[in-house]
Amino acid sequence: MAEEKKSFPYRVGKGNRPKIEEIINYCLDGELKQSALDFAAWLRNNEMPINLHSSTTRGHNARFKGEYICHILIYGQDDWKHVQMCHPGDPIHWTVTLVLNHMNEYQDKIKDEGLQINFNDVIWRCTHGSHGNGKGRCDPGKPCAGGRDLTIFGDGYDGICMWLWPRIKNPDEAVIKKIKRLLELEKKARSQL
Repeated sequence: MAEEKKSFPYRVGKGNRPKIEEIINYCLDGELKQSALDFAAWLRNNEMPINLHSSTTRGHNARFKGEYICHILIYGQDDWKHVQMCHPGDPIHWTVTLVLNHMNEYQDKIKDEGLQINFNDVIWRCTHGSHGNGKGRCDPGKPCAGGRDLTIFGDGYDGICMWLWPRIKNPDEAVIKKIKRLLELEKKARSQL
């Protein structure tokens, strides 16, 4: 019989800064766990150190040249209520949010190498706009900024939640390969500044 996991032991506080590998090992299992661990190792090995985000134990930022290049979130079975709001019935997952600030400089390579990622299934639209699908993350009691229109890899997306950049949920091996190449292109563009 599998051992039941206790409540999440990691909380940000003085002297408590869990590494992403600790969070992954606690929250994920099987292929999800291995792919997240492999991706974290790849980031570190490619000059993109990973640090805990200051406001959550689940979020880790990878940086290059002092700027965010991607954000990783890990969610396990005992996570906060907003996980159920955003992903009802599917709380166990990990996501990657790419910060491709210089994407316009390598847009042709994205097309030539087939690096586009379809965000239709992972995009979160504003729950208060005409495109609302009930997946936004607005803070209770605070006004919503409304949705925004965004073009990613040449595809237009409307009504995107202002709080969330498109997140890639549980990327498979093929998507992780694209993510790695996109991060390499972003690093190269940043290095040329």
